[in-house]
Amino acid sequence: MSAQIDIHADDFGESLHASLDILDCLREGCLDSISVLANMSCFADCVEHYRRAEGEFPQKPLISVHINLMEGSCLAGPGELPDLTDEKGHFCISWEKLFFRSWLPGQRALKEQLKKEILLQIRAVTEAFPELGGKLRLDSHQHTHMIPVVARALFEVLEENGWTAVYIRDAREPLWPFLREVSLYRTYRPVNFVKNILLNYCSVLLQGRLRRADIAPMYLWGLVMSGHMDEERVRKLLPAMERRALGAGRRLEILFHPGHVLPEEISEEFSQADAIAFHVSPDREVEKRAVQRLALAGGRKNEERSDG
Repeated sequence: MSAQIDIHADDFGESLHASLDILDCLREGCLDSISVLANMSCFADCVEHYRRAEGEFPQKPLISVHINLMEGSCLAGPGELPDLTDEKGHFCISWEKLFFRSWLPGQRALKEQLKKEILLQIRAVTEAFPELGGKLRLDSHQHTHMIPVVARALFEVLEENGWTAVYIRDAREPLWPFLREVSLYRTYRPVNFVKNILLNYCSVLLQGRLRRADIAPMYLWGLVMSGHMDEERVRKLLPAMERRALGAGRRLEILFHPGHVLPEEISEEFSQADAIAFHVSPDREVEKRAVQRLALAGGRKNEERSDG
């Protein structure tokens, strides 16, 4: 018996070139699912390219709304999200500030701003991809939906609009497979272990909401190796990750960022200066090659995928 595996690409709609890279992977049948963000200026063009290419896909990907509160322009009007954006409507809040504000005074006003933007981004993606119907798949850029105040806002939006989520990413990544593979110790970035621990903590806080929403349990793989999910290390760790997921009765989502943003595509929309190096990094090409060579997609069909 094998664990159910989902080969996933984040950031469709981040830039046109990044989206074309993801479409290459879809044409080759390398991906089970993708996440779509709706608040970059290239969104309409990216959707148009998707429609032109979809007839060439060996299998239709599952599509998730990639809620983006870290970069790009808000879909709400400028000035409507004073705690989240600058005067031009570009997001300017950090992950850390969102996290700490979950427990500070003023969180109710912040939550209302988050709800307004989350609602608009979900609507934008579902209108562009009407095949989603009423069954939503949700995750977020830099996993902000795991932050308590953002999670509260998200679940209130779902309830108030009568929406059903069939999938909400639980960014819980097993740590033991990384620790037991001593030969790889020097290949990890220490900061990514901090991400792993912090998001696992947020996952604990989120479990009650996920159970009440009847969201299937899952593991995510893509935090400790974030930014460099290369073929060699993925192959080396895959058996241990799969055993871990199978033993826990969880689906395993392997997260890649195979879309490469070109330097000339960087504009003021990319409002996180420290993230730009990640977007334009050659490591994204490494991740694209890994996705293309691993040939894992489609080997285990997800229950909610339909042929229609």
